[in-house]
Amino acid sequence: MNRVTIDRDLGSPLHHQVYLVLADGIASGRYAIGEPLPTEGELTQLFSVSRITVRRAMSSLHNEGLIERGAGRRTTVRRQLGQPLRVRAESAIENIAAYGAETVATVLEFDYVPAPAFLRDRLWQAQDQPVQRAVRVRRQDGEPVMYLTSYVPGVLGRTFTADELNHIPMLQLLGRAGARISGGEKIVSATLADPLVAGRLEIKVGAPLLDLRSLMLDQKGRAVEYIETLAIPDRLKLRIEISADQLMPLPASAKTTSSRKHGK
Repeated sequence: MNRVTIDRDLGSPLHHQVYLVLADGIASGRYAIGEPLPTEGELTQLFSVSRITVRRAMSSLHNEGLIERGAGRRTTVRRQLGQPLRVRAESAIENIAAYGAETVATVLEFDYVPAPAFLRDRLWQAQDQPVQRAVRVRRQDGEPVMYLTSYVPGVLGRTFTADELNHIPMLQLLGRAGARISGGEKIVSATLADPLVAGRLEIKVGAPLLDLRSLMLDQKGRAVEYIETLAIPDRLKLRIEISADQLMPLPASAKTTSSRKHGK
């Protein structure tokens, strides 16, 4: 991680801001299961805070069950419970396209970097080649709605510029490059705004956010985009359609219990 700026004027305790950044790193997979976190000394330099502040943040992570600590060994990330719900990709793609048309994007960062560890085996051509990373804020009627961080294979990313990404939705740019989105998966959860995201979305540190992470596949089955979207809940609505064939059948025992309750 690069050095993180902690804002002492935001009113949120420093240790809580450190906690939010580290918890988001765990939730997003930037710190993989079993991977050691930076040492206390490294974290004090990373955040420019005292060891006491770091220890309080680590205690919060431990109390939330996010990390494992033990005498004589490094602090590591614990396995988290819960599996993502799978729904049809068409619905998610329609939502993304709709918001792309209704909102205005501003590109804040646009560069080429090594793929994060959790993406190297998933994103097309990401194991041995740099990927394009873009950070954007989307606004609707002048108000920030979402904060997006996207990764696409370098061979596709080099077909468009940061200025084009300001005006043309990513799905359209990828299609122009020959990668037509035809499927994927989305994980929806919740998180709290860290200092960087809070500043860019013009909200308070620790404010609740929807956390949407999508891996998009093209017509050849290649993973051509990974995008992390942090959205302000009261400014974003999602419509996800689930067909009957995606619903799990009710177990026979549950049907019997339900029938009895209704006097059938």
